[in-house]
Amino acid sequence: MGKAIAMFSGGKDSTFAVHIALLQGFDIAALVTFKPSSSHPWYIHRPFVEYTNLQTSLLPLKSKHIIIDVATNDKKEEVQEIKKALETLYTKIEFDYIVLGVISSDAQRMLFTEICDSIGIKLYTPFWGKDPSQHLLDIVSSNIEFIITSINAWGLPTKFLGHVIDSKLASEIIALSKRYGFNPSFEGGEAETFVIYTPLFRNHRICVEYDVTIVSEYEGYVKPKNVYVC
Repeated sequence: MGKAIAMFSGGKDSTFAVHIALLQGFDIAALVTFKPSSSHPWYIHRPFVEYTNLQTSLLPLKSKHIIIDVATNDKKEEVQEIKKALETLYTKIEFDYIVLGVISSDAQRMLFTEICDSIGIKLYTPFWGKDPSQHLLDIVSSNIEFIITSINAWGLPTKFLGHVIDSKLASEIIALSKRYGFNPSFEGGEAETFVIYTPLFRNHRICVEYDVTIVSEYEGYVKPKNVYVC
């Protein structure tokens, strides 16, 4: 297919996108993780991003992981930092595509489309326009295991925090999404995730010891105490 860099946050969608890109024959030149200083960035993933090095250490692409700090809290400046970083990376690494695990966020897709156009490369979005319920089920059926690290959506109970989402819990989340109207793939920030196992890890997995902070009935987050290969 070509040489690509993949946006990698450590969550379910970016991990699944790497999985699909490899199956489609892409040569992954680098996994790129943006590490925001803000706890609430506009375009990039924040929870557990400091543990992406642990995830990539288990991947066949471990030597290709690039972490880029994003210093600003301002929306427009964040866009410029992301754009400048990728344009600079293009001068150092050869690639023809950017792989992005976006599903329905026009803001993210438009941002990375603009960046690709400015560089002169293509954007690969294997999940764009996909049914969000089916997307969640496909991730689970692909043997990708992930925990929910934060919840912020009416109808999505905090009892799911820290739990591995299997097919049973995925079906429960989908049923709740139909009742309360949230996106079951969490594209709107309803929840954040962290992958603890993928077939790409081969015989290893990641264990997470954590505390749970409950803000309200439908809002809370996981605070990691110890994250390690097990």
